[in-house]
Amino acid sequence: MEQKYIIGIDGGGTKTIGRIEKLSTNESHTIQSGASSLSNDFANAQIVLKELIEKLLLKFKASALDVHVLIGVAGGGVASQAEKLIDELPFAFSSLKVVNDAKTSLYGANNGSPVAVIALGTGSVGARLDENGKEFYVGGWGFPIGDEASGAKLGFNAVQSLLSEINWHQEARSKMAKAVAAKLGEGKQQIANWLAKAQAKDYASLSRDVFAAKDDCSVAKGLIEQHVSDTEQLIQQTRLDSGVDVVLMGGLAEVTLPLLSDDIKSYCKLTGGSSLDGACLLAQKQLGGDSQDSQNKTKSQKYNSKERDTLLAQLENMVSETRNPDTYDLDLINTEQLLTKINQADAIVPDAIKACIPNIGQAVDEIVKSFNKGGRLIYIGAGTSGRLGVLDAVECPPTFSVSSEQVIGIIAGGSQAIYKAVEGAEDSAELGKNDLININYCENDILVGIAASGRTPYVIGAIDYAKSIGTKTISISCNPSSQLATYCDINICAVVGPEVLTGSTRMKSGTAQKLILNMLSTASMIRTGKIYENLMVDVNASNKKLYVRAIRIVMQATHCDAHTAQVALEQTHYNAKLAILHILTNEDIQDIQQQLITNGGFLRQTLESVQQVSA
Repeated sequence: MEQKYIIGIDGGGTKTIGRIEKLSTNESHTIQSGASSLSNDFANAQIVLKELIEKLLLKFKASALDVHVLIGVAGGGVASQAEKLIDELPFAFSSLKVVNDAKTSLYGANNGSPVAVIALGTGSVGARLDENGKEFYVGGWGFPIGDEASGAKLGFNAVQSLLSEINWHQEARSKMAKAVAAKLGEGKQQIANWLAKAQAKDYASLSRDVFAAKDDCSVAKGLIEQHVSDTEQLIQQTRLDSGVDVVLMGGLAEVTLPLLSDDIKSYCKLTGGSSLDGACLLAQKQLGGDSQDSQNKTKSQKYNSKERDTLLAQLENMVSETRNPDTYDLDLINTEQLLTKINQADAIVPDAIKACIPNIGQAVDEIVKSFNKGGRLIYIGAGTSGRLGVLDAVECPPTFSVSSEQVIGIIAGGSQAIYKAVEGAEDSAELGKNDLININYCENDILVGIAASGRTPYVIGAIDYAKSIGTKTISISCNPSSQLATYCDINICAVVGPEVLTGSTRMKSGTAQKLILNMLSTASMIRTGKIYENLMVDVNASNKKLYVRAIRIVMQATHCDAHTAQVALEQTHYNAKLAILHILTNEDIQDIQQQLITNGGFLRQTLESVQQVSA
């Protein structure tokens, strides 16, 4: 079939630009989006690229089968990253190739003719194309080790200068340092918080402050001189003795070119063509390209027939994937009848969980053992299962005043997957392992793998890693005899049966998982002294509602009035346990605080102990 469209995409650490061209009419449309660096944040890059492609296809109402796509993106030169992106983009293109953005810059700079290119953006890299079409690359090692002459490295050096001034003088003194401090925060803690979260693009955003201050700030002038020296070295390493013109491109190209030495400046110029132009040129070359290129695949190559048949067999044997005979008529019945069927199906869930209570109890006991050793409870899952784990984890600090590190929820695809599905993230066992390594998962921790199907590779990869270092593992699934159940020390399987909507495990299965997670976290907190009677005496009064709740808890536990409860809370810095003990025993706050520590934080035991001593 004759192909009608090409899409070229230029993705980097700051922004992503895509263009679709209709070849029969030369019509084109360009769209800009956010950052898409595979090396800095693969999951986010995948989302940005997917949404950008969807918008481009929609512009011409083009079928993916009629489109050749070339994506030039930071990190695209790493074969494993390119392969992974191709596998996870959900489109059946005629061809799709992923390359490093340096390659697209090289071809765009001189319309595919011999040239040297120096990219000075968030990152930096040099590239040269010779008369035989051979490519040479210099630098591009990545921030912060490499990328000299980049915006990120210039911003990084500016931050180092700021920190040096603070260390010497306890404040920012130079004009440039003051400008940078205004972006990071005036106090040390604010700066530390910025540093902990900063990525290459954040450092790059500070480069404009350095250039703005260079004419009347010696510190900024020195940093710019180093930037120019780094740029000239990159130019010389890239050009060598080839004699080709050098094109500067990227956000710092225009402000850097005038500062170069006259000799080097004589063969340098600003780009006439962009990296996006290069991507479109390379996409056109694919019209007659080699479809067997390992980085140029169609969607049909993603799964071989053996993989397909294996997955089909697995789904065929899962209760949660079978069709519910009571709901074949969902598209025929009225709204009230439809809701009644959903409600009737949901009523099955509590009984399914009741059968799991012995195993849930074993899990709680193991979680408590982990807490007592200073370990953490880690939930891990993909999709709905992952979101439910995150939801339960984030509720623990305000409810029980525990650290946000004591109960952690991890979802395949990272935090953005909470809001938007990250296609393919659940298929990587290695990603599950790496996500545990990234939080320094250790022998005192305990892992709960959540997967309705019981087969999610991401979760199984995490479970494998946890077991390899000797920690206890727990599974929550809704399919008996699942692969996950055989991997874990304790298996919690709530068999809720087929879903109302076939395969939609966010329904009954999700409800069962949420109820089980409620039981695990709540019972574990009770077993570690976080409640008294049935009151949340370790509540963190972090907002108005919880402040009033703390007053009510103290009133209910001691049968005092609101004023007495409020005074006691103020005296104990809003520690409801201490306030209750103080009211009930009238003992010195420091003394009862020590007693509370001695009794492991259990209020009832502490109260009995203090009363026995007083008697």
